[in-house]
Amino acid sequence: MLVTGLGSMPGRDFRESTRMLVDLLPELLAWPELPARGVTSAMIGRTLGLLDLPCELSVDGWRMAGRPDAAQRRAKRWWSSDLDDFEELTQDHTGAVKVALTGPWTLASSVRLSHPTMNHLIADAGACRDLAQALAEAAAELSTRLVKRLGCRLIVQLDEPVIGAVVGATLPTFSGLHRYPAPDPETIIDSWRQIVTAVCAVDGVDGLWVHSCGPMMPAELAAKAGINGLSLDTRYLDSALLDSCGTWLNDRGTVGLGIARTDVVRVPSVDELTTAALGVLRVLELDAQVLMDHVVLTPACGLAGWDDLSAARLLENLHAAADLVSEQLAQ
Repeated sequence: MLVTGLGSMPGRDFRESTRMLVDLLPELLAWPELPARGVTSAMIGRTLGLLDLPCELSVDGWRMAGRPDAAQRRAKRWWSSDLDDFEELTQDHTGAVKVALTGPWTLASSVRLSHPTMNHLIADAGACRDLAQALAEAAAELSTRLVKRLGCRLIVQLDEPVIGAVVGATLPTFSGLHRYPAPDPETIIDSWRQIVTAVCAVDGVDGLWVHSCGPMMPAELAAKAGINGLSLDTRYLDSALLDSCGTWLNDRGTVGLGIARTDVVRVPSVDELTTAALGVLRVLELDAQVLMDHVVLTPACGLAGWDDLSAARLLENLHAAADLVSEQLAQ
């Protein structure tokens, strides 16, 4: 049973984070994200740094603009320098690499249309289509660069922490008096499918995951889009989502179980993590080999708010728990 991280890590030193993760995640290395370096390295900014859509950073956050501003250009430069460092430090890494980008619906819910409106892109269907297309092109281009430079098998992860609010029509507008209406399900499927198609056309890409650390993950929409990995916070696993996970695993998709909370800095013991994982897996009542081959243990979300030592201990404990879970399942 594999273990991986989900992206964000403590501190501002990309080289140090990469060194640590190479040691801790030998089979599925998660590209480190460092929000502590500033907004251009945080979830939204780092993805905008890849897009061929001009944006600017204003007092109310990221906005569409007539041309890229200094912040978006800085986000693009981070990718270039980080790739140089990552390539140097992973020369001996023989496992797969997973890189995370912000998904189209979280981007559309976080980036505003150009002045003077205060609405987000999600209010404009045409803007959402343009965004999904730009993200598909950027994800495919990045995948091509990474596979060529690193010589690895690659997994692309789309972070969609607000997808539950999108499908549930609970995202507030700027005034807070209204909610953005939910997009048509086919629109969500099409946007994801466009990215899946573009990324999986790159030789060396093993698939695309969608990750949400929030409630109401629409697993059935992800399946219809061709996504082959679900990464979830187990606190939000209700009976319907558990059933979806069972179906997903039966179809040989990957399920990432976020069994360790990350909103508080507390490292669960190996026994706690083992119990949490088995508590989910035994309910599924699936073949033990299917579970061991297709379930990945992860933190529930990123570790940017942690310290290096605690983050390392958590990943070490997840590895020990994965071994114990596999032993228990095999009995």
